[in-house]
Formats: sequence, structure tokens, C-alpha cells
Amino acid sequence: MTQTRTQRMARLALERVQQAAKDKEFAKKYKPRAMSFATMVMQSGLAQAAGFLMAKSGGKVAGDEYGQYLDDVARVAGQGSGKAFFEEALRADLARYRLLTREALDASGWLKRMTQTLIASDDKSGQRNP
Repeated sequence: MTQTRTQRMARLALERVQQAAKDKEFAKKYKPRAMSFATMVMQSGLAQAAGFLMAKSGGKVAGDEYGQYLDDVARVAGQGSGKAFFEEALRADLARYRLLTREALDASGWLKRMTQTLIASDDKSGQRNP
């Protein structure tokens, strides 16, 4: 069965966020990344937003919410690892950079939706964000 690009991204985002949600402490740190990354991209550009995540992670993916989120964006966008995605954004010509930005925004949108669905908010009522 052939899936559309949107279906593939939604499925991959679901899998990635389900993995992040397994550890409640990690999920609590992961959620802000998912909620704010698209805004960072729109304000500062893909290279700077990805660079911020790379710097905060110290180059790690496992056990680090910044590195894991960048890796998740890259994989949902179909781009391999987060580090490779960042490096490609740095080398890309304008047309490729714009395409990478669009893919990152689409991927981050799906990750945000899945995070809102699967990771509880910190409010006192225990309810999830709408």
C-alpha cells in the first residue's frame, strides 16, 4: 500500500513521540522543544534553530531532549540523522535550503500534534492541552 507524504510523516511522528513519551521525565523536557521549534525556524531560520538544538545537546541524541528532538525532526522529514540534517542545511544552496525548511516545518507540525496528544501538560488538573 502506498502512503502519501502526509501519512508517512504522521506515522513517523507518532512513532517518535510514543518513544519519547515512555519516560515521563524525558517527555516533560521534550514537549517544550516540540511546541516551540517551528516558531524558532520562522524567526531565526532553519540553520540557526537546528544549530541551537545541536549546541544544547552537545552533539548527543540518546538521553538528551534537544538532540532527540532534532533527530526526530530530521527522520520525520525523511532526512536521516539530526546532525546530518543540520550539516546539510549549512551547505545547501537557496533552493535546497527553502525545501529543507519546508520539510522541517511540516515535520515539526506533526511532532507538535502528536506531542499535544500523547504527552500530558504540566497543569494542575492533569488534563492534556487542547
